[in-house]
Amino acid sequence: MNNPTQTLTVHYAKAPFFQIRQTLHSDRAYESHAHSSLSIGYMLEGKTRFRLPQGAFLLQKGALALIEPHTQHACNPIEHTRRSYVMVYFDAAFCLKIQSELFGPTQTLLPLRTPLVFHQRLCETFERLIDSLLKSYTTLHVHALEVWLREFLWLYSEPDFPNETPSSMREIARFLESRIDEPLSLSNLAQRFGYNPFVLLRRFKASYGCTPKHYGLDQRIEHAKELLQKGVSIAMCAQYCGFSDQSHFHRFFKRRTALTPKEYQVNFVQ
Repeated sequence: MNNPTQTLTVHYAKAPFFQIRQTLHSDRAYESHAHSSLSIGYMLEGKTRFRLPQGAFLLQKGALALIEPHTQHACNPIEHTRRSYVMVYFDAAFCLKIQSELFGPTQTLLPLRTPLVFHQRLCETFERLIDSLLKSYTTLHVHALEVWLREFLWLYSEPDFPNETPSSMREIARFLESRIDEPLSLSNLAQRFGYNPFVLLRRFKASYGCTPKHYGLDQRIEHAKELLQKGVSIAMCAQYCGFSDQSHFHRFFKRRTALTPKEYQVNFVQ
């Protein structure tokens, strides 16, 4: 008999620059989605298909998967198998601050050299630190994680290849992030920003790997997570994040997180 799927999300108020999600014995699949954070993941057991705009990879124990902010991705199980994994979400502004200290002032997060890291010492140290932080908070382990993140960004950032996203597309993305309570149509966006709808769609997708509608939905789900973490009711989360009803919210939340809103809220530890 298979062990039941277990998911635990941990966040420490004293260390707001990271959040940890551990999922055990899962065969649940995800739709393509994105996070506003820098995400780093690793396998505890089993294998998973790791898909990014750069291509598809088979991820297994001994490597770190890197997902840059606002990058469309999906990590799904091999058929008829379960896998256990950990994802760590680092605040993008915190990472930007470190990169600016290391490489000089930058307005946007510098890209990373690779989607997969096989550096044995970095991988093993990261796994040990996260395992400890899943169990309890200590200032020693939090400081060690900051030191680890600084070394990681020093080794794997691309200072010579800054983000080339056009400022006009960044402006549209920021607007979508500020309007999470109301889905916006492509025609409304195009009219507001003075674009032909098809030109806007093409340019936005070239910059962010998805349509404005998909990007906006990702932002609404990310905001819903924050509300659920604070104990806001599922009904109010649906309303605040622009979903027509709880059923609509439940369906899209589960597609992107592989958890129902209730499962996410119950298994969040702060």
